[in-house]
Amino acid sequence: MPVSLSSGFVSCHSLRKLSLSDVTLDDNMLQTLLNSCPLIVFFILKWCWGLEKIELLNLRKIKSVSIKALPTHHLKIQAPTLEHIPYFGLSEGLAVKSLELSYVYISAELLQNIISRSQLLESLILDGGSAGWGRFNICKSKSLKILKLRNCCRIKEIDAPNLVSIEYEGCQFHELKFVRESTHLKNSKIVLHFYDNVNVAWFGKLGKFLSDSTSWSQVSLDFPCYSLINMNDWQLHHRVATPQVDVLKVDIRSSRVCLAFVDALLLSCHPRRLNLRSSIKMNKCFISRLMYMKNLSHSTPHKRKPWHT
Repeated sequence: MPVSLSSGFVSCHSLRKLSLSDVTLDDNMLQTLLNSCPLIVFFILKWCWGLEKIELLNLRKIKSVSIKALPTHHLKIQAPTLEHIPYFGLSEGLAVKSLELSYVYISAELLQNIISRSQLLESLILDGGSAGWGRFNICKSKSLKILKLRNCCRIKEIDAPNLVSIEYEGCQFHELKFVRESTHLKNSKIVLHFYDNVNVAWFGKLGKFLSDSTSWSQVSLDFPCYSLINMNDWQLHHRVATPQVDVLKVDIRSSRVCLAFVDALLLSCHPRRLNLRSSIKMNKCFISRLMYMKNLSHSTPHKRKPWHT
C-alpha cells in the first residue's frame, strides 16, 4: 500500500544519494524535493505514484539515475555530469511518451538503447551540446511523432514512419539519412550554422540532402562569411533534382556581394518564400537573380538553363 510523502521538505545540501520507493507524490513535490537536494550524486526512483512528469534539472553533481516507475508521460533530463543511466530499470522498455535529454554525457550505445526501448515514445528532444555522442540511429520508432535534434552531428539514420514534425539544428547535415519518409509530416525545419567557407561541392551536398525529402517546410542558413564560388564546377557536383523549400531563411553577415554565391544557393533549394537578412547590396543581388529565375522559367518552361550568364 503506497504511503504519502509530505510536502514539508527541508534543505538537504549534504545529501548525496536520494532513493524514493513506493511513495505517493505529485510533480511539484518531487521538484521541491530535488531543489532541496541540489548536490545529490545518485538518484533512484522506484514505483512512485501520482507523477505526470519527471524533470531532473540543475543537479550539478548528479552522476547516476535509475528510474523504475509507473507509466510517466514526460521525462526530461538536463545534467552535464550524468554518467550512468542503468536502462531506467525497465526490462520491457521505457514507459514514457515524451523524452528530452540535454547535455547528457552517455555513450551512443546507451542512447540508442534508450530510444529503441521507448516503445510508447511520441516526442523526442535531443540536444547533444558538447556531450560528444558517437554515431547512433533512431530505428523503427513507429510511435514517434515529434523529433527535435540539436547539435547531434553524429546521427546517421532516422526510421520513424509516423513523424508529424521534425526539427534539426546543427553545423553538419550530409550524413543524416531518412530510411522511410513519413506521409504524416506537416512540419520539417532545418537550421544550419556555418563556421567555415562553403564552396560549390558543399552546395551540391545541400541540394542532394534536401532532395531526399519531398519538401521542407523551412530551411534556415547562417553564413558568417563565404568564399568565392566557381560556377564552372557546378555540373560536377549538382546532379540531383532541385528540391522545393517552402520557406528559405538566410542570414549573411558578410558585406561582400558574390553573384555566383547567390546562384549556387538558389539553385540548391528553390524557395517558395525567401526571408533574407543581409546588406543592402546583397539584398538587391538576391532580388535581381530571383527576377531572372522567374523570367527564365516563363520563357523556357520545358528547358532548364543555368541562372548565371
